[in-house]
Amino acid sequence: MTTKTFPLDAAINLLGRIGHGSFTVTEQDDLTEATVTLAPRSENSDLLESTLVEMSGRTLSVQTPRQGGIFDLGLLGGRSRREAIDITVTVPSGTAVKISAVTADITVTGRSGSADIASGSSTISLGDIDGDLRLRYGSGTARVGSVSGSVEARSGSGDASFGDIGGALSAGCGSGNLDVASVRGSVRSRAGSGAASLGAVYGDVDVARGSGSIAIGLPAGQPARLDVTTGSGRVDSDLPIEDSPATQHNPITVRARTGSGNVRLFRAA
Repeated sequence: MTTKTFPLDAAINLLGRIGHGSFTVTEQDDLTEATVTLAPRSENSDLLESTLVEMSGRTLSVQTPRQGGIFDLGLLGGRSRREAIDITVTVPSGTAVKISAVTADITVTGRSGSADIASGSSTISLGDIDGDLRLRYGSGTARVGSVSGSVEARSGSGDASFGDIGGALSAGCGSGNLDVASVRGSVRSRAGSGAASLGAVYGDVDVARGSGSIAIGLPAGQPARLDVTTGSGRVDSDLPIEDSPATQHNPITVRARTGSGNVRLFRAA
């Protein structure tokens, strides 16, 4: 195990790359230095020597050697060279992060700046993001606190949950559930299978599922034009139907379509 420190006098960016293991980032207030700790899981690993840890300008880079997939095969007898390392980084609050991984789990706690996360197969946990979020993973699960900006999320399979999103949400998934507390901007979501739950929406919504239930909450006083269909399932609504349009808010458009599953429209808390 080894630890490196870098003195700070202003906000920075973090660029991370890891194959297998874990990448943990803690964002804290009032830091005067950034800290990076590398802990290979194998005593015979050469990752301590081959991992790049450096500060260039305002960017802190922590990058293991590139690995082409879940397993890298050596030249002698096809021996597996899958080496895992645990990387722990402490940086100032508001640091923008860009991290890519093969199978390593990614955790960011505290308040970060904008975030760009990519993974082949990982468990991803992010705290509060002050900016936009770009999230891509082949399989795994993702849990995100709040995002002040917009979210673009793509995955092959796996569940994703978000707290409050201040901007728009664009989400696409082969299979997996989507759970969002609230979205201030527009929503567009596509999935082959899996449920979608939007606790409160304030902009136009377009949600489609090959199979899976859909639940959408509208705040009190928010008028909406509804276009809701299900191939096999029920449509339930707790929303009042008015003979004349409300005038205090501009109406939003809510489109919800599923091939198999129930659709529920409810009054958001």
